[in-house]
Amino acid sequence: MPSVRPLRARSYRRSLLAIALVLGCPKDEPEDGSSSTSEGEGEPRATILVPVGGNFCDDPLVVGVQVRALRIGCEHPPPAPCTLPAEPEHVLGDEASCPITSTMELAVVVHEPGEYQIDVAADRTPDAPTTECFAESNQQTSMLVTSVDVDIRAVRMGLVGLGQPCPDP
Repeated sequence: MPSVRPLRARSYRRSLLAIALVLGCPKDEPEDGSSSTSEGEGEPRATILVPVGGNFCDDPLVVGVQVRALRIGCEHPPPAPCTLPAEPEHVLGDEASCPITSTMELAVVVHEPGEYQIDVAADRTPDAPTTECFAESNQQTSMLVTSVDVDIRAVRMGLVGLGQPCPDP
């Protein structure tokens, strides 16, 4: 029986490798033989893609837009162990300058599971930015990023603009 255990471990490693190849998981080293080029390449994370169109730049005061995420809750409700800062800060994502001629997807990367409000902030320098909330449907104002999403480095997309700012957390 001791010989069965190494076979299972080897088979498990092969299965994980096959899954990684099918899912297109990043390799440890770039194909060109150079060293790793991006910081935190192997860190668990989830990427959220937000569709941004030219309507954000309709106001002549808007010079650019940026996608943001604000962690407003935990993945699991209490009594699950989870702490949130008293004044959470936005996770800043991709930026684009105006004008925007066609719809593009801007990404924001989160490293923790939880409930997130996703918005696009239109920079109206020198005035305060205006924002629009995005969610998976127009009946929601936030989205859940699970620990599985973070572990497998999921890319979440298909968000819709709600036409108004996200509510205060």
